[in-house]
Amino acid sequence: MNDPLPILEPFADSLKKLNVGPFLKSRDFKRLRIQAGLEEYWRNTYNHVKNSRRVISLEMDYEKYDSINTLNILMNDLLEKANDRFYLFIRDFLRTFSTWLNEPFDTIEIIEDLELLNCPTTIIEDIKKLDSTNKTAVPKLEIPNIIDNSDKLEECLRKMDESIRNEEFNLTLTYAYSSLEGIFKTYIFLKVPSQKDETELSKISKIVREDLKARFLETDKKFPEPMLNLIGTITNAISNARNNFSESHFDKDSDKWLAEFTRDCVNSIGRLILKFVE
Repeated sequence: MNDPLPILEPFADSLKKLNVGPFLKSRDFKRLRIQAGLEEYWRNTYNHVKNSRRVISLEMDYEKYDSINTLNILMNDLLEKANDRFYLFIRDFLRTFSTWLNEPFDTIEIIEDLELLNCPTTIIEDIKKLDSTNKTAVPKLEIPNIIDNSDKLEECLRKMDESIRNEEFNLTLTYAYSSLEGIFKTYIFLKVPSQKDETELSKISKIVREDLKARFLETDKKFPEPMLNLIGTITNAISNARNNFSESHFDKDSDKWLAEFTRDCVNSIGRLILKFVE
């Protein structure tokens, strides 16, 4: 059976959300299998899964598909026959995946799933160290509920990173759009309430930019003019790209460079604007 055991289904689903498929084809994972003494088991199981496959598709990544099924079988066996070894393997698996990924990732759901499996506390604590959820891209902000909320804003920023990692660049632009919209509307609600009925993204970005500029000039303070100009520039880029390329509009892909550039700019703009929202 290639499916995970019922008790393992939530954990297996969380691994899919992390897009571990490419990692399972990496040299890093092969080294882990050897270090764990599982290489021969993996090779035999993988070949069995490969030879038993009944799915045929010209677009399918067979190695990824077979590797995920092999991982399910491996986890099933380790949990049933060598419980302690299962937890150690999962800990080392996630550690190696984190190193291969070269960036932190959200472990909240992973930990919740492992707690359902009565995972030892020491293993849970080791996995928590890989977590990225304590690193917010912008300052924590209490946003009025009538506009948005801080949880939604932070979720958008987190999902931008996740969508880039999964090469879902259209989603990156969608989350970027939502993040900027929440940031701008919050600022306007608190600082320029007379303009709170405006909803078009490029227009509200201009309202924010001009108000910030006016506040700097009033206090005779030097201000980062290139950063203020970026507010309009990146907003227009996101809005135009989303309208022309997003899968929610014309089903075309945006480029990775634009997605990564957008993420960085949104975070930078967020830091700037939220300094003035108290």
